Amino acid sequence: MAIRRLRPRTLSELPPNEVRPRRQAVIRYVYFSTILLLALWVGNTFLGGFFYLRSEGQVLGEPTVVAVEYPATVRHVFLDVGQRVAAGQVVAVVSSQQVTESLARLSSEQADRALRLGEMRIRHETANALLGLAQTRETVAADTRRRLESLLPGGFLPLDQRQAAIENEYRSRQDLVQLVAQQRAMASEVAGLEQAAGAADHAAARLEQLYDGGAIRSPIDGIVGRRLVDDGMVVNPGQPMLALYKDARFIQAFLPTGVLFSIAVGDRVVASTGLQSFTGRISRIEPVAEALPGEFRHAFAPVDRQQLMRIAFDPGQTPPPLFTKVQIRSAFSWPRWLHFGGSHG
Repeated sequence: MAIRRLRPRTLSELPPNEVRPRRQAVIRYVYFSTILLLALWVGNTFLGGFFYLRSEGQVLGEPTVVAVEYPATVRHVFLDVGQRVAAGQVVAVVSSQQVTESLARLSSEQADRALRLGEMRIRHETANALLGLAQTRETVAADTRRRLESLLPGGFLPLDQRQAAIENEYRSRQDLVQLVAQQRAMASEVAGLEQAAGAADHAAARLEQLYDGGAIRSPIDGIVGRRLVDDGMVVNPGQPMLALYKDARFIQAFLPTGVLFSIAVGDRVVASTGLQSFTGRISRIEPVAEALPGEFRHAFAPVDRQQLMRIAFDPGQTPPPLFTKVQIRSAFSWPRWLHFGGSHG
């Protein structure tokens, strides 16, 4: 069987090239762009925190606790959470049986001490008044004895008169020595009683000032963040009654450990909550790590510990309310301090 050679086709016989519609190209572009953006989002969600600052924090203020230094019963608390308070303002009234009894005891002791001090001063003044007379009496008795003894060689001095003169001089000198000793002892005792009375008066005044009739005053200007007691409760010494926060606010943020970047004091960050964003700078990085509070923990995850840092708001901004939870991120997508193997400064 003979094989025939096929005749090549001419250009006019070839099918024309199909022109793809522009719409298909746009769809493909959108498709691949969506895939790329999705990959970037997934990578940022799961791995972004290893390469740039991304954390959470809470808006706080410098805290101050209002407490009593003695056992007391809360009679009334005048403020509630969120109310403003001025330094020196009465925030609560309490009563303390222990302080009342202590003040009564101190008052009774002060009265007894004042009575003793008065009696001691009278005795001291009496001894001072008699001292001069006792010295004169002792001098006269000694001079009389010497004159009587001058008559002894002539036999003109009876023995009973000499004995009486000696006895009178002895008693005079004995009374003088006793008065001098009593004067010194009473002077020392009066000084000790005056010092003790002064210390007791100061302690009583300090206790009265501390108690202030049961009025509890605010030590700062600020806002009531927490109310920890109710009317009628019994509080122990040092037990917090109110938690106050100063007006100046900051963000306490948690910095993950084991990341691939480092940060330093002064680095800029952005804090956001909802649709609001705030700028600030890292003002302090603590050299300790603490367990995350409950609102920052992930469900079914072990308790994590992260390094603490403080962020100060830039001037001219109105910070969010106290205890607002915020998201923290670097002010730049890829900060200048990004490097591998870094540590937190």
